[in-house]
Amino acid sequence: MGVQPGLRTYPSRPSMKVLIISQIFETHADTGSDRHFYFAKRLVEAGHTVTVITANVDYKNAAPKIADAGVRPVAMKVDGIDVRYVPVFTRFRGSFSRRILFFVSFVLSAIGFSLSEKGVDVIYAISTPLSVGVLGSVLSLIKRRPMVFEVTDVWPDAAIQVGVLRQPLVIRLARFLERMSYAQSAAIIALTRGIRDNIVAKQVPADRVFLVPNGVDFGLFSPRSIGDARASGAARSFDGKFVVMYLGAHGLYNALDTVVGAAALLKHVREILVVLVGNGDEKPRLQRLVDELGLSNVEFLSTVPRSESVRLLAAADVFVLPNRKGRFFEGNLPNKLFDYLASARPIIVAGAGESAEVISEAGAGVAVAAEDPAEVVEAIMAYFLTAPAEREAIGQRGRSHAARFYDRATQADILIRVIENVRPIGR
Repeated sequence: MGVQPGLRTYPSRPSMKVLIISQIFETHADTGSDRHFYFAKRLVEAGHTVTVITANVDYKNAAPKIADAGVRPVAMKVDGIDVRYVPVFTRFRGSFSRRILFFVSFVLSAIGFSLSEKGVDVIYAISTPLSVGVLGSVLSLIKRRPMVFEVTDVWPDAAIQVGVLRQPLVIRLARFLERMSYAQSAAIIALTRGIRDNIVAKQVPADRVFLVPNGVDFGLFSPRSIGDARASGAARSFDGKFVVMYLGAHGLYNALDTVVGAAALLKHVREILVVLVGNGDEKPRLQRLVDELGLSNVEFLSTVPRSESVRLLAAADVFVLPNRKGRFFEGNLPNKLFDYLASARPIIVAGAGESAEVISEAGAGVAVAAEDPAEVVEAIMAYFLTAPAEREAIGQRGRSHAARFYDRATQADILIRVIENVRPIGR
């Protein structure tokens, strides 16, 4: 990835205190992306002090992470990182209003603990949701410390695109809060090129926006760990079937109807099993749909801890990554894509844009039309009929590409340079 435009070099302070504000903070013991846990560990290794303010929530299961905490905050030391789990509303499944309650409860709970943190040098606020950017902006103003704002999904644009936000007044308010968050940011981290371009198009100076995409922790996805997982016979848990796997969130953005539709077209091919791993708002509806269609070739699994995901991913023969239609969703470059690449199996991307481009550049799979189950079936059948050695070669090309361009260690180095060199706006 190299040095990015706008990444100036200043004499860095020997040790800084970085306050990370992230509504969801997942470790290897949790079930979601450990991107920010990895970055926090690397900041500690670089000699900095890191405190994380996060929600006491198991996001995938919509329940408290630390069940007996009640309304008390819980402080823990995790790999040298001081983590403060604050109480929040956790029953957010089922409606947008409940999700807003979750967002607001985190802001109200986190602000007091954040303000009480002494000696903070930099605030690193991670969105989504946008409310975390607003919280970071308020803290930046009060503490008079620079904010680095990471945008993992552009809000409110994403919510408007899927029809969650419709009221003009609410949209105008969200746009105002978005502009405020960008204006208060000394530096902005964008997860994809599409996100970066979206932000710059909103009159944010390009030299304040840095691309740090998702990537692979090759310490977790080491050749030995993958080899051990395959040797353990994980695939036998699926009765020797040809496994088409999706592992990730089951939400509005994820277009999993495409995968269920493909399974319906494949129901006569008994050797093929579609495995959907994860949780989310859409999962109950998808399970009902599978039952209504009478599909016996679809298996739903719950999320697994990050440390166990390597074993489960090793059981797949092919991965599928569905996207929604529309130019907005072409900027999608999710963490699951890099887990798939690291697992060295062919990948079918249903949709155009950055994910499809990565697969094409890597020679690691194929891209088909978004929300088109028939094209997904065609790609699945092509890999089903491909010799295992050839599928292995395709998968290894993807892993090699990820090692060259998407190693999380390299991405962490860029992020650390941004944080060490950031200065308040105007200085």
